[in-house]
Amino acid sequence: MEIIEYLKKQGITHHLIEHKRVFTVEESTAELGHLFPIKNLLLKEEKGDTFVLVVMKGDERLDTKKVALASDSKKLQFAKPDALLDKLGVTPGSVSLFSLISPRAVGIILVMDSRIALQKEVGFHPNDNSKTIVLSGSDAVKIGKELASKVVVIDL
Repeated sequence: MEIIEYLKKQGITHHLIEHKRVFTVEESTAELGHLFPIKNLLLKEEKGDTFVLVVMKGDERLDTKKVALASDSKKLQFAKPDALLDKLGVTPGSVSLFSLISPRAVGIILVMDSRIALQKEVGFHPNDNSKTIVLSGSDAVKIGKELASKVVVIDL
């Protein structure tokens, strides 16, 4: 698994949990209730080429205006499935912080909720929604800084 190899090379402590396929934050929470709930959303400028990956608390609503301001973007909308495949190599339901490892993920801005950095453990799908890789919140930020073109950590 490419992601596990990446984590090992970076010296990031992690462990893998296998579970039934999950497609929503609610399903993920049912399987992994001990972890801070997270959702990962790819946004695109409505009339531009900027892509923003948002990593935020999973049980809260996204404020696209706040994300646009933080990422120096204009009006943002959810990226279409073909853009997910083109930019991250994944399909809807499989977007994750680890999607930035894809060689296609060039120029993507990462906006991350500041609360994630404070968590002892957070989980992300390894681009497969039947598995979750658990690592520290601070390591999640480290990965973002390594892979994204720009990282903004803000209160979402």
